[in-house]
Parts: sequence; structure tokens; C-alpha cells
Amino acid sequence: RTHTTPAYTHPQAHPSMAYHRNMENRRCVLFSSVLANAVLALCLVAFTFSGNTLSSPVAKSARSTAMRPMIAPRSTLFTQQNAPCQQLPAVAGPIKRETAVEAFFRPRPVVRAAKVTQIIKLALDAGKANPAPPVGPALGAAGVNIMQFCKEYNAATSTKAGQVIPVEITVFSDRSFTFVLKPPPASKLLLKAAGLEKGSGTPDKETIATITQDQLKEIAEIKMPDLNAKDIEGAKRIIAGTAKNMGIAIEAAA
Repeated sequence: RTHTTPAYTHPQAHPSMAYHRNMENRRCVLFSSVLANAVLALCLVAFTFSGNTLSSPVAKSARSTAMRPMIAPRSTLFTQQNAPCQQLPAVAGPIKRETAVEAFFRPRPVVRAAKVTQIIKLALDAGKANPAPPVGPALGAAGVNIMQFCKEYNAATSTKAGQVIPVEITVFSDRSFTFVLKPPPASKLLLKAAGLEKGSGTPDKETIATITQDQLKEIAEIKMPDLNAKDIEGAKRIIAGTAKNMGIAIEAAA
């Protein structure tokens, strides 16, 4: 019986054998890398729980505080030129180090913001706030410390004496408060610029004063944060309308 030799006599010459050998090599490399990473992770965990990791800032500060008594001033170490050093006091006990795991799981204080319960708006004379109305009734009903507010408001407006400075007071659920100072009313600024005590009763029939363009621009710049205007020209038009309703004319632009 005649034996026919196959076309591929050597195993390495067969294409499927080469493919399987290549895949086997890749599996070996992948298994080796996974094994190395697992060994490295186990070493890190063991090193962490052994207490040899870098200490947290709390442990560092505790260690530095405990080590301070061991350092004596230079004047006490050398009383004479060749005198021996004095004996240093010993530390009371071993210093406990805080591991990275303990620092991670250490409880942190929870800070919750107080809830806003009321917003109060007042217009007061600068540096002259007192418990009398309207401050007393408004803040007393909200449970705010009236004397504390008056003291802080007067200190904040001491350099603006003679002006009316509106204030917006935010009251919280724990009865604490904050306040924000606002620019003076436009009418007060116009009366001050014109040198008047009050506006005209019939502004459509009589003009009682005139202010310059520079004064108008200055008032517009002060009131700009409170006005619904895109630029200074729009703010000037709004202030000019207020002045017209008070019987105050605006000097024509040059």
C-alpha cells in the first residue's frame, strides 16, 4: 500500500500552528503582567497597614508638638564655652503615627449653611443708626441683635456723614445677619447737587434749579449698579428723567 506524504510535513510549517503559538505567547505575557501588578498591590497594602507610610498633616503637627520640649534654647545648652550640654527632657510616650487609611476614614466636621429667613431693606442716615424706628421694629421682629447692627452700620458709613445710605439686611435662621450697603437714592443725590432741601411741587410748571452735565454724569456713575442701563449714557437719561420730575433742569451739553 502506497503512503502519500502530506503537503506540510513539519508542524511549524503549518499556518494554524504559527497562529496558535503566537496567541499562546500573548497569553503568557498578559498573565505575567497581571501577576506582577497583583504582587505590587499586595506589597502596597501591607506597607500601608504596617504604619510606615508618610504621616498625614495632623500626625506631622502632633509629632512636631511632641518634639518641641526636646529642643532647648541655645542659651541653656551652652552656659560656658566648653561646658557640656544639659540633659534634655524625655518624651512622655511613643508617638502614634496616622496611616493613610486612618487619615482617609477620619470623620470630618459637617458645616451646614444657615437658611435665609428674611431680607430687610432700610434707608438710614449714614453713621446715625439707632434702635428707634424704623430700625428697632424691623430688626426686633426678625430677632436680630439691634445694637450690633447699629454699631456695624455706623462704623461702615462713618465716612459718608450727611448722606442717606440704603442697606439690605439678610437674616438667617440662627438669627445671625449680614448687610450690604447700597448707593444713595437718586433724588437725594440730585438735591445735594442742586443745593436744595426738597423738590418742586409743580415740576411741570416751574424749574427750581439747574445742574451741570458733569454733576449728572457723577450721579449716574454712582447709581449705575442699581439702574437698568447698559452704559453710562443710558444711566444719564434715567437720572435726567428723575431730575425733571423734581423740577431740576439739566444744563445743555456744550
